[in-house]
Amino acid sequence: MRCTPIVFIMMKRNQVGPDNTSCRRIFRLIFVLFSLYLLGDAFYRWDGFRYYATFSEFLPSVALVTILWSIVAALAAMLIWLSVRAMEWFCRRLPWEIGKDHLLLFIALFLLSAVTALYVKQRIWPYAQTTPQLKTAVLICVILAAVLLSWLFRNKAGRWIDIIHGRITPLVWLFGIWIAVSVFLVYYSTWAKPADNVVLPKPTPSLAKEKGLPNIILLTFDTLTARDMSVYGYERETTPFISKWSETASVFTRTQAEGNITTPTAASLMTGKRIWTHQTYHVGVSSNKPVRSDTENLPLLLKKKGYYTMAFVVNPVASVKTLGIAGSFEIAPLATEFSTPASLFGWRFGIVDVLLYRLFANKIKLYDWILQRDFILDRLLNTISRNITRTTAPPRKLYSRFLEAIDNNSPSPFFAWLHVYPPHHPYLPPEPYMGMFDSSLRLRSYKTQEKERRASFKYSTGNYREFPRDVQQKVDVMRARYDEFIRYSDGQFEDFIMELTRRNKLGNTVIILSADHGESFEHAYLGHGQSHLYEQVTHIPLIIKEPGQRKGRVIDDIVEQVDITPTILELAGIPVPSWMEGRSLVPLMRGESLPSKPAFSMVLDRNPSLGHIITRGTIAVWEGDYKLIHYLDKNRSLLFNLKDDPDELNDLFDREPETGRRLLALIKDNLKKANERIVNEN
Repeated sequence: MRCTPIVFIMMKRNQVGPDNTSCRRIFRLIFVLFSLYLLGDAFYRWDGFRYYATFSEFLPSVALVTILWSIVAALAAMLIWLSVRAMEWFCRRLPWEIGKDHLLLFIALFLLSAVTALYVKQRIWPYAQTTPQLKTAVLICVILAAVLLSWLFRNKAGRWIDIIHGRITPLVWLFGIWIAVSVFLVYYSTWAKPADNVVLPKPTPSLAKEKGLPNIILLTFDTLTARDMSVYGYERETTPFISKWSETASVFTRTQAEGNITTPTAASLMTGKRIWTHQTYHVGVSSNKPVRSDTENLPLLLKKKGYYTMAFVVNPVASVKTLGIAGSFEIAPLATEFSTPASLFGWRFGIVDVLLYRLFANKIKLYDWILQRDFILDRLLNTISRNITRTTAPPRKLYSRFLEAIDNNSPSPFFAWLHVYPPHHPYLPPEPYMGMFDSSLRLRSYKTQEKERRASFKYSTGNYREFPRDVQQKVDVMRARYDEFIRYSDGQFEDFIMELTRRNKLGNTVIILSADHGESFEHAYLGHGQSHLYEQVTHIPLIIKEPGQRKGRVIDDIVEQVDITPTILELAGIPVPSWMEGRSLVPLMRGESLPSKPAFSMVLDRNPSLGHIITRGTIAVWEGDYKLIHYLDKNRSLLFNLKDDPDELNDLFDREPETGRRLLALIKDNLKKANERIVNEN
């Protein structure tokens, strides 16, 4: 036997046996390992999925991810086989006695060690920052561990592989049969299953034309907080055009969103119902549709009265199919038609993301399971994907598509809901907007921003009241990028208004500018979602400009997102139905007054949304100058006087107990009524 390096002494097997490194045998092993991982992930995923869907809806999701994951397993097996062959060829040219089985054992141990290290990182230190030096050190340790274990068990490699191959044969058959079943389930759910068609009443356009009713454009910006708009007094000039445009419009200064994530708030906007009423608590294409959304929604009421209804929505989680209102629109292009994929994989708009959305969205619940951030494939995809530095969903594409529709002589009057993606993260405006408020080269790409966003989660989910100084500095840069994105959106909106003016479309058109929710950079809370309802995520813009309006009006009353829906109905001359919880704001726009009433916002995504009472989450209430945020899980309340403390820095709950108890009673009484309604409806 030749001399070999001490760190990697291995011996070839003397006995003649099957080639353990054949592509087929490697695939069998990888296929079983991948299937076992998927089986465990399915049990984990079902624990959350059951909150908003049934087991019969879960099975097609498992089937689809099984097929896709098996394709990945085949590619991985091919890669490992090629790697073994390449390493074998290399070793033959060196004085090392290394067999195929030893190489396969080394690769298996290396992958096992790497997955273990990743699991420990995700479970024990999920939000800890890792430097390149630390990652390199971990990689070296993983390689050394695999080398050492391969040397220790070098004489058993072949026998172990034979035993494993024999033992996994039943699993290969079992998982293989499931793949066959999966193909049938996916085919049936995607192409063979009858569609749920909603029979709608025929529109009566002649009636609407006779009344001379206005066209209505509802424009919502995804994740736009009023707190970072110069039209609302923000120090940076983020909205110069909107500020000028709104001088002859009704500007509502205290509009509160119904929640802090897109799907529930978009549902409230389209139904006029609060979240605890329409019961869509979760975000995503796979979330449950609002209760009775097919028959109780804004565009359906407009359509019944002769309005031509159109929806141009970029964010898939706010699409009309996700909300169950697709049948109420005459035109509603797919969300992916307004984006330009810039990489193979990416944040919602990668090539594979778009392909899966177009093939399976709204047909299979968890159509993007394999791309979920808590799925093991995500880390690899983020590594190999191209780093995006410019938004892939510019508002210009949506505006152009809408202008094309009205250029094609769309019937009048029309109602159009335009939901643009910016300034939703990642905050990637093009030049010259990038760097306008922070000239540094920091955080100018998707990957760098996503890294900081994920690192911030440990603060918003912990008991932190503010970020550490070094973290806050990075968050400040993120806010600058967000503000630059708003400035870019303002410029795109200006171009849109100019195009409408050039087409002479503003003479009889109401334009309503708003948002689904805001974005936070304070209170140790970066982004939106999670459990918080601070003003940065709830305070949204609301600006309504009527045809021919020459005088502006600033309205300081507290209003809610659900008030936008009945306001649109009154502008269209349609009575507000009793199932809507909002009220028309037209009297305020005419200089009249409305009785004061409390406003509510809520995060209820920790509750099942299929007929279960609400026991967990966060609910906020506004009354006068006061705001109370109540965390149901912790039975903890925060009370703020927004007039004296607009940044919500001083909790008054213990200092003003009478006010705190009164507002808490408002939340509990209304929550009780909501739960009673849920029980009675089910």
